[in-house]
Amino acid sequence: MGAVDPRNSVPPGRVAPFFGFVAAVTALALGVSAGPLTALPGRLAELPAAFWTMAALAVVCDARPFVPPGRRQSSAVFPSTCFTFAILLGWGLGPAVAVQTVAVVVSSLRTGQAGWRAGFNAAQYACALAAAAVVTGLGPGEIFDGGRLSWGDVLAVGGAAAAWFAVNYGLVSAAIRLRFGDRWWPGVRSGLGYELISTGSLLLLAPVLVAAARASAALIPLVLVPLFAVYRMARLAVEQEQLGALDPLTGLPNRKALLTEVAEQVHLHAERAARGDQDAHLALLLIDLDRFKNVNDALGHAVGDRLLVEVSARLAGAVREQDLLARLGGDEFAILATGLTGVDAARERAERLVGALAEPVALDGLPLDVGGSIGIAIYPEHGEDFATLMRHADVAMYDAKHRNDTVAVYAAESDHNSAERLGLLADLRRVLEAGPVGAAGRDDRGVAGVRGGDGAALPAALAPTVADRPGRSTGGAARWGARRRRERPASAHPDELIDRIVTAADPLRRRAAVAGDGPQQPGEPGGTVAAEEGVDRGAGPGTPVAYAEPAGRHPAPGEVGEVGEVGEITMYYQPQVAIATGEVVGVEALLRWRHPRRGMVDPEELIRVAEQSAVMRLLTRRVVDDVVGQLAKWSAAGITLRAALNVSVRDLHTGEIADQIADRLARYGVHPERLQLEITEGALMADPRRVLATISRLHTIGVAIALDDFGTGYSSMQHLRRLPLSEVKVDRSFVLGMADDADDAAIVRSMIELAGALGLRVVAEGVEDERTWRLLHAAGCDVAQGWFYARPMPAEELATWLARYRPLRPAAREAGTRPPQAR
Repeated sequence: MGAVDPRNSVPPGRVAPFFGFVAAVTALALGVSAGPLTALPGRLAELPAAFWTMAALAVVCDARPFVPPGRRQSSAVFPSTCFTFAILLGWGLGPAVAVQTVAVVVSSLRTGQAGWRAGFNAAQYACALAAAAVVTGLGPGEIFDGGRLSWGDVLAVGGAAAAWFAVNYGLVSAAIRLRFGDRWWPGVRSGLGYELISTGSLLLLAPVLVAAARASAALIPLVLVPLFAVYRMARLAVEQEQLGALDPLTGLPNRKALLTEVAEQVHLHAERAARGDQDAHLALLLIDLDRFKNVNDALGHAVGDRLLVEVSARLAGAVREQDLLARLGGDEFAILATGLTGVDAARERAERLVGALAEPVALDGLPLDVGGSIGIAIYPEHGEDFATLMRHADVAMYDAKHRNDTVAVYAAESDHNSAERLGLLADLRRVLEAGPVGAAGRDDRGVAGVRGGDGAALPAALAPTVADRPGRSTGGAARWGARRRRERPASAHPDELIDRIVTAADPLRRRAAVAGDGPQQPGEPGGTVAAEEGVDRGAGPGTPVAYAEPAGRHPAPGEVGEVGEVGEITMYYQPQVAIATGEVVGVEALLRWRHPRRGMVDPEELIRVAEQSAVMRLLTRRVVDDVVGQLAKWSAAGITLRAALNVSVRDLHTGEIADQIADRLARYGVHPERLQLEITEGALMADPRRVLATISRLHTIGVAIALDDFGTGYSSMQHLRRLPLSEVKVDRSFVLGMADDADDAAIVRSMIELAGALGLRVVAEGVEDERTWRLLHAAGCDVAQGWFYARPMPAEELATWLARYRPLRPAAREAGTRPPQAR
């Protein structure tokens, strides 16, 4: 990229303080050097040839300073430093300042610097030389007195060099600070090492040059040989560094070069923003090729490498000359687009790149279609350093992939990999590795909080006298050996996730609610809620009865769930009821994590965080252990239920879950038909071959398989015919609307008929009201679950709910419940 030196201008808002500093440094330089310069004319006649030789070499060498390749003029190395410091050691401050000033003027004319820059450079050099002169004056005597160099002289020279460097670098850094504001330190820090090596070498070469001059002035030009050697070695080192910043396959800059360029451009664009320029934005565009892995797998890595070279050439032709194209590794490329006016300009650059990748790439006569997903992060809106911009561009790129789009701009709501999420993952790992807390210390006091037919708490007057189950709290959330208390309002449901959903004012909940009948009870996560107003629903003697918790009731001591440092994982269970008979035939196991700071963690977020790491394996083990263990406890208590639990894509891909389930069933003595696994259509399509192998093993063991979220994914007759399924679950998004939407009702009926023709049991999720329940019965649905029957509840509460549950058997279809006709 073309490098433009920005140092001939000053941002408008910083003109006064900056030039005030320049004036102060200039005044200081005049003050410390006025006396020696005034005495200089009288000394010119006595200055030896060695002085004039050094002075001439200082001016000539500075006419062409050494600028390392790839760096800006501000990083140039001026050889005059060596000669003027030697003149200071040999002949004093006046001659040194005079020669340095002439060299600065010549160099400024040669490099096109503004007049104020030349004046400031001459002044800061004069101050640095004056500081060095003060240190040499603290030595034991004249430097090189009598041609002999003592240890005191060595220390004086070293101290003088250090003083020169400290004053010079300090004044320059202060000037940068006044021009760049808070952005000054990264640039100063990154350049410190380079300045120490380059300028420090020149300063320490000066005593050698003085020693040679004392022997003969003819030896002075010989210093050009080591200077040229230093120059050449430095150039080779820089070239080697440049090679290390290139991608060996495509020849493009790599991540290291991109990092350096972003740091440089951030400073330049900060200046533009301070001046009020419109083109003060830069964009980092991250490109990930689509289907590149397929090319590597099918045609080999050699063809994949050739494809990358071709793609890099296309991208290079689509970017502007002032933009930087880099390959980060694999099939990832990045473009640093500078001088933009905003997001629209960045999108325009991205669309040009998409167009460059639209045409297939022909390799050996085979056209290869390689598109790309592009994520955009804008400076300064989305970050002010390389790491932040890169991470946000990466988030945007994956957002584009998930939305099946080609271009996406970073949005904070799409950032699922924040530090907060990483902290959540760490807490999840800790709570899983700790394992469930034993029964020690659990409450065992008795009466409070018995549940009614739908899981709602019975008033104290109606509650039977039963012992409280271990770990039970009024809120219904299990306590696992908690360490600290946290009280909850009596009106809030113990399941915080449910309570959050209810407060979102779902329209179906509002329609079903009866105004003024007390607090409504929340229910199953992720859906709507039926009214639970504390009175009989009025549907006959078989209707479940719901009771509202008495207003103003506060938990008794010990009832509020206590939580540890990272909370506890527990399982809630929601009954599944045969519609025709009202019999409870099973439960669905639902994961709950009550976090001490976040409250109840959204299960979807929990799974999304865990599924991308090895923590998913620990989570699956915990869920399987808890559910199978609970089935064994229910069997011992005479409760025969089937439990369904969800499994992730990661579980189905590894196949380890089949061995784990077989082991746990044998250990607890649970019949395999008591357990059912629910898989989603998306999980099935992620890798059908491996998923089918795992499902087949589970089917052989005797574990039933259900297809969850039926109708929302990629279902086809082929999948339903090939898979060893026993059940399909109609997604709640269709069930919730079937009472009011003819299309939803028609879709649900069609799915029920299809599943019935294939001999599969049908379960409807999200049954929230009586009309939906009757419509499902009329359509021939087998099983229903939802708040119409019961909310999810901890295992110990389910036993009480079952004891009080009265089966609800639908009567013949009544007038007014006829399914609406599809349009």
